Amino acid sequence: MKYKGSILIVDDEKSVLEIMDQYLSEYGYQVVTVLCGREALDLLDNREFDAALIDLKLPDFSGLELIKKCNKLCPGMKCIVMTAFASQESTIEALRMNVFDYILKPFDLVKIAEVIDAAVSHQLLIRENTNIIRRLEEANKRLEKSKSDLNKRILKTNVELEKANESLKRHVTRLKILFQMGRDISSNENWSDALDRFLMAICQYLDADGTALLMFSDGGRILQVRTSYNLEEAALGEAVDTILEIQRKDNLQHEMFSLESCVQGRPVACLNMRKKWNNTVIPLLYKGRWLGFLIIQKNYRSRGAYLNDYHFINTIQTILTEEVANAVNISRLRNLKDFNATILENINSGVLKTDRSGNVVFVNGRAKEILGSDTDSQHFNDLFENPFGNDGLFEYLIARGEKNCSLEGILSLRGKKRVPVRVNSTVVEMDEYQGPAIVAVFEDLTDQKRMEEELRRADRLRSLGELSAGVAHEIRNPLTGIATTAQVLKEQLHGEAEKIKYLTVILDEIKRLDDIIRNLLGFARPVSPRPVEVSLTGIIEETMNLLIDRARERRVSMHFENDLENDRCFLDGDQMKQVILNIATNGIEACADGGALTIYSTASTDPACVRIEFLDDGEGVPEEVADKLYNPFFTTRPEGTGLGLSISRKIVESHGGRIFHREGESRGTRFIIEIPRKIVAPSTKETARVS
Repeated sequence: MKYKGSILIVDDEKSVLEIMDQYLSEYGYQVVTVLCGREALDLLDNREFDAALIDLKLPDFSGLELIKKCNKLCPGMKCIVMTAFASQESTIEALRMNVFDYILKPFDLVKIAEVIDAAVSHQLLIRENTNIIRRLEEANKRLEKSKSDLNKRILKTNVELEKANESLKRHVTRLKILFQMGRDISSNENWSDALDRFLMAICQYLDADGTALLMFSDGGRILQVRTSYNLEEAALGEAVDTILEIQRKDNLQHEMFSLESCVQGRPVACLNMRKKWNNTVIPLLYKGRWLGFLIIQKNYRSRGAYLNDYHFINTIQTILTEEVANAVNISRLRNLKDFNATILENINSGVLKTDRSGNVVFVNGRAKEILGSDTDSQHFNDLFENPFGNDGLFEYLIARGEKNCSLEGILSLRGKKRVPVRVNSTVVEMDEYQGPAIVAVFEDLTDQKRMEEELRRADRLRSLGELSAGVAHEIRNPLTGIATTAQVLKEQLHGEAEKIKYLTVILDEIKRLDDIIRNLLGFARPVSPRPVEVSLTGIIEETMNLLIDRARERRVSMHFENDLENDRCFLDGDQMKQVILNIATNGIEACADGGALTIYSTASTDPACVRIEFLDDGEGVPEEVADKLYNPFFTTRPEGTGLGLSISRKIVESHGGRIFHREGESRGTRFIIEIPRKIVAPSTKETARVS
């Protein structure tokens, strides 16, 4: 049978012990029997039982006393009382001693077996509960100990995390500062200051002795110190020579290496170093292009000490490489921009750009000079007339379908001034949003058109001079015969006043015709100037003396102002006197009664020339006749021949000067002569031919 537990039976009757031993043993219990209390106590000193059946009447002492001692020796054992002499007092006392059950003799074995089963089961349950409680208590103790250990580890981890967090914050702050300093390198035009601050910060954060930045120039052929902090120049020179030697041997590497390891000509990466070093070289390589090297002087006694700084230095390498590359590119772009801006601002052509609507958004310096103020608010069509139709020139150039166009047109300026220009335009596509715009380069053709007109005028005048010389020669011969005949006839009609009056008119007109022919010949075949040293002031004053009477007749006042410190010139005085006489006479004739003519002699903007200005307060030269003013035979006076200004212009040009006119500041006309202080005398052969 299955083992159920151990039972102790204490009774002074052997028959009872034998019966119960046999029955309970067969029932599955291990049974031990004793006859007295002393034997039971001795047995309990060495052994434990699940339950005990104790008789109240024992030979040595009572059952209740034994139960009391059993509770002390074996408190977990369940005691069951057996007695034939039950009493209320013994029952109450047994209950006080926590007796499991109380059985009266004679008893039923089955009943005893049931009571014992209940007692053993109860004992086993108590024992299991006790074991469970003990295990729970032990588990709780282990849990508490684990909890305490975990709390200690958590506290320790939190302290370590706080330290790591503080260290990380310091590193992040340093990296942020270095990153911002790096941005300053590429954003600051004077990036030398930003580099100096960057190197100083590296020294401070790494606790390094010094740093230096070496950079390549001239396409990577020259390596030189760009900037340094707290490093000696001699040591930097040796470092440059060492790195250049490595480069010559084609042993440069991308990893950070030790400068001390380069003695053998093959650098060793810092991660592979087995002994201490003092100079770490950080390559700066951007998209396969060598920018230079960063040298950090710090004593590393082992590879482990270097690993503490490795990630920080690696981040510095990334930041510095990117920003130095950006700074180099930005510097190049800035130089290119300045170069282009310099070219745009200094070329002798106007440049403008429009938006997609034709509004002018950019003009260079020359365009501002030509267009004047408020150019940015003007429209392309308001500036340039369209020579191909009535539509705007901007729309025509956009719609014609060709990118480039060159044309000659008219530039309309504010104030109704029209300037001939040559326009070279290009249609450009900025992007899909902005649409097509126009970049136009234009040149002022005023001087060119004036020169072309001068060439045409010179050609006409040459043809006219040749014709005039021939006509004058053919007219002068018969005119001489007429004058001689009229003079003889006048002498023969001596005393006939009425007839002589008509002959006098004929002779006066013949003289007038002769003057015209003489002027015409002077225009057709001018005499080359014979320069001598003269006083320009003296020539002007002598000429003004010749005009005093004519000025008085017209009540015109004449004034002369001389601003020349040295008025000595080397020119033909007689011819210049004729020029001054012609222009001054025209000025007097242009003035109304009570007018004024002022002559100025000043220095020209060209130090080799002098300037003579004639200012009258007449009505001025009408715009419609301004271009014809110097043509021969053109005059606005009925009695004039129209040759004075033409001859004067030829004389001035033969001296290497020029003559032109402008409107007066308030009214009248200002004629201006600019003539060299010294002209070269023509050769004798040429002088003879011309004269």
